[in-house]
Amino acid sequence: MFLIGGAFTALAADLDGSFDDFEGNTIVGWGWDSSLPNTGVPVTVTITNKETGEQVKSFHQPAVTYRSDLEENGIGNGRHGFRINMNWDALADGAYVVEGTVDGKALSNPKTYVKGETAQTTAENNSTEESHEHTGLKSLGFFRTTGYCPCKQCSEGWGRRTSTGSIAKSSHTIAVDPRIIPYGSKVMINGIIYTAEDRGGGVKGNHVDIFFDTHAQTRQHGKQTQEVFLVLG
Repeated sequence: MFLIGGAFTALAADLDGSFDDFEGNTIVGWGWDSSLPNTGVPVTVTITNKETGEQVKSFHQPAVTYRSDLEENGIGNGRHGFRINMNWDALADGAYVVEGTVDGKALSNPKTYVKGETAQTTAENNSTEESHEHTGLKSLGFFRTTGYCPCKQCSEGWGRRTSTGSIAKSSHTIAVDPRIIPYGSKVMINGIIYTAEDRGGGVKGNHVDIFFDTHAQTRQHGKQTQEVFLVLG
């Protein structure tokens, strides 16, 4: 059994949340309302059979578990995590969609849990087919590329939080003008495939801001002009 990440969805500016990688039978994530930065918000997690559309489980609880990584990245007092124990053994083999809401707003990255060897083989085959589909590229032209990192100078206090609710990662996250490159798009720059899941006040038009872990890496990248390719499929 394994997990497949879902597509990112833009959230309202004052509500953020995301699923993390699952820990065995534990569903892990976080959610908060930035207008009430130290207040726990209600989280609902639903599990649906992907084939039949039947909802097989629903959980309701506040996101109040302390996580140091959240506090370090400016997410309130850090008491905005949730951990939900799910008995997957009670379900039949198959693929299950795990979705969530933070105070009624959708979490940014639904997951798919696959149980059973037959279902896993099917999912792996589908994943392989998808990877083959992603071999197609379409040039979007030449863009100005810059870099940013979690420091206050670059992120203005946002840290690794993005405008879509995900946690930014190097060699993965880029900030874009969503009118030019929609959120969730995958693009290739200099051989690396990134996901458009953030935006910045100075990112407009043909401009891509690439996320790095450190300010030194950001400075090393500097300002460049590079061809940007949309990953098709």
